[in-house]
Amino acid sequence: MNLLDALAGNTGASSIVELSLNPLFPRSYNSIYKAIKESFNTTSQEANNEVEEEKEEPNNLIRVVSELIDEPQQRPFHLFALDTTPHPRPYARTLADRGYIYQPNTIIGNKPINIGHCYSILSIEPSKETGNAAPWSIPISGERVSLDKSGVEVGGEQISSVMCDSSLLWDEKLCILVADSAYSQRSFLFEQSKHKNLVVIARVRSNRIFYQSPIIDKSNKKRGCPKKYGERFNLAEVETWHEPDETTLTQQTTRCMSHFKHNPPCLASNVDEGN
Repeated sequence: MNLLDALAGNTGASSIVELSLNPLFPRSYNSIYKAIKESFNTTSQEANNEVEEEKEEPNNLIRVVSELIDEPQQRPFHLFALDTTPHPRPYARTLADRGYIYQPNTIIGNKPINIGHCYSILSIEPSKETGNAAPWSIPISGERVSLDKSGVEVGGEQISSVMCDSSLLWDEKLCILVADSAYSQRSFLFEQSKHKNLVVIARVRSNRIFYQSPIIDKSNKKRGCPKKYGERFNLAEVETWHEPDETTLTQQTTRCMSHFKHNPPCLASNVDEGN
């Protein structure tokens, strides 16, 4: 009622703040926002419909984006990339769900942390039309990582949503997901193994320990549970490395080297002859 009085007494107001200065509105200016929010409440059925539409909107957006992506010509699979990105908000004291996030710091001795939000971004990497074309990435899903979840958990939910949608371009086609070492944990890889058309390529930490498959001797059977782990393979200990089954050597010329090959740099000297 105070808001209606202020509107009736100041029809030429150009902003909400100006309405709060009206003598007929004895409350603070933030009460106006609350009044407007409460005045446009709908019925529970309409609210439920809006919630359902909001849930379907991201999928509709992904579907529109997927229709604009061409089939890969230079590779027989669709390439995806998953990672988290920080969004520092150190001065937003009233921002909800704000917490500590990782942020690189070039100053020695300072911890690489900040305060703000963290977002999980799932992108698709279209194949290049030509060899010299610049690579680009198309974000198809972006979700904020809440304080009660990790970026790996949110990323797994994003992948499941994208892979389980039969209306998308890459449905039942070979898909490759690349990620950093944070996504190489067993729980994440196990969940993604449920998607038959998805292959995950993730980096591993330099101190990760693996175990080879055990050698089973069927001629000498023993009682009890069979052996599950073979020889220990520690990435940080060279003496635990076994001989590779196959070695492949490749050569690649970067664009920068190719540029200098055709356009060699000119070195000029401006040193005085007397020196």
